[in-house]
Amino acid sequence: MLRFANKKALHGALIALAAALLVNLGFYSGLFEALELKAFDMRAKYNSSPSSPDVAIILVDEASLRGMNPIVGRWPWPRSVHADVVDFLAMSGAKAVLFDILFTENERVFGTPKGVLSPSDKSLVQATAAAGNVYHAAQIVIDEDDEYNKSLLNRPMPKDFSGRFSVDLKGAPASSHNNFYLPFKELYKAAHGMGIVEFLSDPDGVYRRTKLFRNYQGNFYPVLPVAPLLDILKPESLRQDEDKITLIGAHAGSQAGLSPQLTNLEVPLQKDGSYLIKMHGDFKPYSMSGVLSSIQKIKMGNLEGLPVSPDDFTDKVVFIGGSAVGIEDLKPTSMGSGIPGVYLHASAYSNIIRGDFLRYSGPLVTSLSILLLAVIVTVSILWSRNVIYYQLAVPFLLAFLYLFVSFWGYRHNILLDMVAPTMSILISWMGSFAFLSITEGKDKRKIKRMLSQYVSPSILATLIDKSPQDVLKAEVGSKENLTILFSDIRGFTSISERLAAEQVVELLNGYLREMVDVIFKHEGTLDKFIGDAIMAFWGAPIRTSDHAMRTVLAAFDMRRQLKVFNQGLTAKGGFPLDMGIGINTGDVILGNIGSEKKLDYTIIGDNVNLASRLEGLTKEYGSPILITESTHESIKASVPCRIIDMVRVVGKKQGIRIYEPIDMRAGDMREGDMHKGDAPDRLAPLSEEAFNHYLKRDWNAAIKCYTGILAISPDDKVSKMFVGRCEGYKTAEPPADWDGVYTMLKK
Repeated sequence: MLRFANKKALHGALIALAAALLVNLGFYSGLFEALELKAFDMRAKYNSSPSSPDVAIILVDEASLRGMNPIVGRWPWPRSVHADVVDFLAMSGAKAVLFDILFTENERVFGTPKGVLSPSDKSLVQATAAAGNVYHAAQIVIDEDDEYNKSLLNRPMPKDFSGRFSVDLKGAPASSHNNFYLPFKELYKAAHGMGIVEFLSDPDGVYRRTKLFRNYQGNFYPVLPVAPLLDILKPESLRQDEDKITLIGAHAGSQAGLSPQLTNLEVPLQKDGSYLIKMHGDFKPYSMSGVLSSIQKIKMGNLEGLPVSPDDFTDKVVFIGGSAVGIEDLKPTSMGSGIPGVYLHASAYSNIIRGDFLRYSGPLVTSLSILLLAVIVTVSILWSRNVIYYQLAVPFLLAFLYLFVSFWGYRHNILLDMVAPTMSILISWMGSFAFLSITEGKDKRKIKRMLSQYVSPSILATLIDKSPQDVLKAEVGSKENLTILFSDIRGFTSISERLAAEQVVELLNGYLREMVDVIFKHEGTLDKFIGDAIMAFWGAPIRTSDHAMRTVLAAFDMRRQLKVFNQGLTAKGGFPLDMGIGINTGDVILGNIGSEKKLDYTIIGDNVNLASRLEGLTKEYGSPILITESTHESIKASVPCRIIDMVRVVGKKQGIRIYEPIDMRAGDMREGDMHKGDAPDRLAPLSEEAFNHYLKRDWNAAIKCYTGILAISPDDKVSKMFVGRCEGYKTAEPPADWDGVYTMLKK
């Protein structure tokens, strides 16, 4: 069995390692990247955490465009409209106002000289300067070189812009940005801060990440959500490493919601240097139409029933962006398609101000998970017997558990790879089943060839489906406790001499067919035919604890079936048959024994020989069935047994007791008076009493008991034999060391 376990362990290890290696190759080559991004989106959508209460969003939505169209016309609106919004938010006490709207060109108003700001632009500049907390948007991009923009690429950034808005970021890598789009000069001069609004999309076109700082010709500029954070946290310096950006000495203060002490705030980065945004789904934006309506009412002196109260923005960081289709700022994100781009900025700001960061577990954790899951799945399939509850259920439950842990981890800011480990479960599952289908198919065919001639079809089917390894381990042999049966036709040689050869074969085949059917009916294993003799055993390959009882019941049934068979023989004028059966229970060696060309599934050992000797003794004692004391111990509670003798068979030094089991369904198995009345019930106790007197050398008492048995069964050979022995011992007493054991001189 150890050999099979080691072989299975080796195969399981190879399958698990192969599955893990295959999945790891796919993982590190980026094969699962697209699916992993979708898995990230699922977690982001269904595990959204609350955003910072300090964040507010104003959206230019479809209602805003429709409401303002009769007043100011189509989008883009005059800059004076945005100036009114800035004034409104300044009045409300907003902490910061961030525009996710580009004002890169001056408005062209008829009659305004070139180089002079239009009244509308001027109002926005003045409102921005007066508020002192407005952050406008710029873009730093990579443009393709063509014949129209050659002169625009790689221009130097205006010194007044770079000198004021760039930051010193140590350790950051260079980039290939070659173009920029800034607010018109007067506006960026009036702004308190500037934020870059260009985002990075993943290969599937979905926006999930951003670079927190953009490099242009050696200078670094913060993206829109980071710009106000630098003013709020006031870090002493910035440093970018491979996996994080550290705001060294960032003084959060009570207003930031972080520790009021000086601290180093670390913002985790992905391997490409980008920041993975933990999107929030609980934003409740204000419609620009409501804000403008409130502004209009305030201008008219009506402060009651404002659609949007200025108090809603007190001490808030307010992001202004668009959600209307015409503004073209709807983006596919983790939360779905058509999400306003300003939500990305607001989520990033909320993440950093609260320290709410997704931290990737790393490729090493993923690789170990791949291997561990492959091992668990392989073990559950190769070492389990119950297909429904283990081989099918365990991989599904394991996948469900891992997905649950992945979702739970996301909620607690631990980002685990989902796809590669799940693929490891699937591939190791498929590989294990493929291995089983090949090896078990081979094993089942092997078992069928091995046992089809030894056991019944139903037993064979059970073995193939449920216990193949129990059979296959017989290739190396095993010690088993079994019950062995030998049967033999008495006087078959003399019968065969009176019949033609074909009649002998026909008679023998008919007899053996009937007996084998009985053996198979009682789930026995046919070992072999030895001429007219049959050898069978119980307890293997189907493991049973009651194999002794099964064997004795099969022997009873064989005797009954012989009577039926004899009735057919005599009806045809043939000779009736008689047989003796010997049964023994004990340890034997079970295995496939023979040569490479011919192997037999059989048993060997002293206990096999003892069963054979016992069958031979049935002739001596005239008993149809004899069993050893080991078999008797197993069945005595259910089957009455008659003590026959204590014998020492050829080849044995130790004497054993032998018994004759009594079939109560048919009376005593022998022909004659013992079938009548209560004789079967009386036979066992009378025999026990007689034999005990015999062992005590009380010859007269023994003779009396055995004579009592002969009174009801005159042909009882055992009683006649013991009456003769007792008479002889009365004349010549046995030696003093006589133990009652009768030594058999022939097999």
